[in-house]
Amino acid sequence: MTGLLSALIVLALPTLITAERSQTAGQPAVPPSLQQIAQEVDSSDAKVRRKALRALRERGGPEPLALLGRLVNDEELDIREDAIDLVMRIYIEPPPKHKVGSAEEGFLLAPYRATPWPAPPDLVRALIRALADEYPSVRRDSAYVLAIVAPVPVSSSAAFELQASLSDRDPAVRIAAARALGRLRVRSAGIALVGRVNDEVLDVRLASMRALGDLRETSAVPALTDQFQFYVKGIAGRAALDALARIGDPSSAPLFEGQTDSGYPAHRQSAYEGLARTGTAKVTAPRIEGALASERDKRVRLAMSFALASAGRPIAPLVDASLDDDLTDQALEYLVEMGPAHAVDLAARLRDQEPVVRENVAIALGFVGGPDAAAALTAAGTDTNPEVRNAVQVAQLRLRGGKP
Repeated sequence: MTGLLSALIVLALPTLITAERSQTAGQPAVPPSLQQIAQEVDSSDAKVRRKALRALRERGGPEPLALLGRLVNDEELDIREDAIDLVMRIYIEPPPKHKVGSAEEGFLLAPYRATPWPAPPDLVRALIRALADEYPSVRRDSAYVLAIVAPVPVSSSAAFELQASLSDRDPAVRIAAARALGRLRVRSAGIALVGRVNDEVLDVRLASMRALGDLRETSAVPALTDQFQFYVKGIAGRAALDALARIGDPSSAPLFEGQTDSGYPAHRQSAYEGLARTGTAKVTAPRIEGALASERDKRVRLAMSFALASAGRPIAPLVDASLDDDLTDQALEYLVEMGPAHAVDLAARLRDQEPVVRENVAIALGFVGGPDAAAALTAAGTDTNPEVRNAVQVAQLRLRGGKP
């Protein structure tokens, strides 16, 4: 009898297992806890660490950042690359229907599309160490991602390693390092960046000039002026003039004045930006208003409106321009630069009938800051549009320094 019962149980086991699986098939799997994933991250088995990385990717939100620092310096190349990529994707929220394919693309979107999560110190240190990785792809992407996540001002070690990367044998790494130094406002990098203005690779020269503009490095004005005068009709000339316009040194005002009627739209755009930042637009505002009607290029017209706003004219044209996808980032840059003095006028547009305008105004207020911006964002927290509410929440997070 006992033998027969045992045989029946053995025969019935597959049916019982199948029935049990059918009962639980419709239930979602319980995701592993961070503690479980942490154990897998520290595993000596690369397959287990890859599994942990997948679990962190599926988890979403900022919580995985505390563990990703360990994988950014993993001994396996693919794990290092994927971990750096995941860090970027946690921070970057691309516009609708826009896919981010690389760390470089994430960097370019970051100024107004990055959520200001506080970066764990271990993660920042891991990205700094990755700047010395044996593979150029890791060195390049770690520079871009460090520029997205690192707090400003950066640590001395980050500044040192990024400046050392300006001499990297791979041009793509030098480009990333120059861009990162500009984005992170590493003032000590000015001299090194001026040296790279004569790099043998054009794209390195362009990135270095942009970085000098971002740093507003006045000592670079003579070198940039020489670059513009020598390459006036080429891309290097445009980059030099753009950098000079970002610096806005008063000594460049005559150069900007002379380029307002250039045959190149990019030159005219930089010229009006330069007039705004040097303060010259306050004197030339009537002439700018007269020229605005005949200007056909929309980017130049927006730069002219920026110059006029800097001279005391309304900021409404800057806000209105954010409706145009091609002009959104340019308009946001100008609105942020106008600063807290215009926060009340800017905040009034949080009641605009266009959701896109309200969304972009919320983004700008997060950078502008101040009590007027904070109060306006609080009032807009119940906006009926989900994209606007999300922008408001991110802006409030930014005003709190990333603290929940």
